[in-house]
Amino acid sequence: MNYQRDYILRMIHMLGELMREVARMMDDQDRMRLLNSACREHCGMPLTTIEALSVESLLTLLPSVPRLIAGELLAGKAETCRLPIGEAEQLQYKALRLLASLNEETQWCDLLTQKLQTLKQAVFPLLTAQDLMDCARFFAQAEQYDEMEDALFQGMALASGEARETCRSQGIAMLRRAAGATERTLILCRMTAAELRLSARELEAFPNPYERENPV
Repeated sequence: MNYQRDYILRMIHMLGELMREVARMMDDQDRMRLLNSACREHCGMPLTTIEALSVESLLTLLPSVPRLIAGELLAGKAETCRLPIGEAEQLQYKALRLLASLNEETQWCDLLTQKLQTLKQAVFPLLTAQDLMDCARFFAQAEQYDEMEDALFQGMALASGEARETCRSQGIAMLRRAAGATERTLILCRMTAAELRLSARELEAFPNPYERENPV
């Protein structure tokens, strides 16, 4: 497990060096040549192909490490290249979805939390209830329970019908598990067990328009 974490740390460092080199370039064509080359080397396809494919296709095609690299490169292009209005946000949104899909990779999530927080803030108006729940699961794995709580309630506000009930039940379970974390972990994310249990109760009582529209 430590070997895997060290490997991901090296990959993140490599990507950081790559993006600094990309940022130093003066021409966007040169930037894209380098980004495409790096993506082809690590993901088996150029970045332009990553951009053209749907997230669903990429989740099927790309294992975890190439998915991480693709997400970082998409975000890097959005940060360094001159793009038409709205295109940078679409790249960041795809990057967020790819990174958030790694929410089962316990050893990685804390290493990528800052990146996901930045992307979430940048593209928040584009996010769906499912996107926010994926972010919540990611933050839960990283033991960033303050960020997890925010994403849970934001996702609930967007969900409706049966999807809202799924968000509610999963969110309550996440909050209750988080309440059992060590005191040190809770201090680091500026939360208390009592606050997390209170949030779970609030989620239980969260208004459900679907129920009002379909009384028993």
